[in-house]
Amino acid sequence: MKILKKTLLAFIALLFLLVIISFFLPSAYKVQRSTIIKAPVDQVFAQFNDLNSWLKWNAFDDDFKDIKYTTSNPSSGAGATQSWLSKKMNGSMTITESIPNKLVKLTLLFEGFNDPLLGEVQFDEVPEGTKVTWTDEGNMGNNPMYKIMGLFMDSMMGKNMEKSFLNVKGICEK
Repeated sequence: MKILKKTLLAFIALLFLLVIISFFLPSAYKVQRSTIIKAPVDQVFAQFNDLNSWLKWNAFDDDFKDIKYTTSNPSSGAGATQSWLSKKMNGSMTITESIPNKLVKLTLLFEGFNDPLLGEVQFDEVPEGTKVTWTDEGNMGNNPMYKIMGLFMDSMMGKNMEKSFLNVKGICEK
């Protein structure tokens, strides 16, 4: 009985410590990756500006085998939306701004989270082809567990961004 009591007290102390530490953690996170794709800027831009194209290369889906999408018509440009349902997470993505061959801005909403994820993909012509810079930013709020999760956003999301870039390269560099 003493071992159970000590284990329970240690667990409560650890939980309390995590809550205290979370007060000092940032709520905001930012994940950014860049790559060069050896293809014309209009071809690369088209992949990010059309939500139906995302279905072909988006590595985030690898974690959601049962995911089902609904995409607006039109599926590209400002105002285009895509929603998804899965056992793990439901949500939606909207293109909020689209400047041809320059910029695509996105807003992602996830069920259970109050704050949206704001995405931005910039395109720059370079001698090698197109430089793409993808940035995702969000706010984890004040929930201690979400704030702790925020510490891992760069490694989790960054890995998926990098894999998505490889998939887009496979499409555009043919």
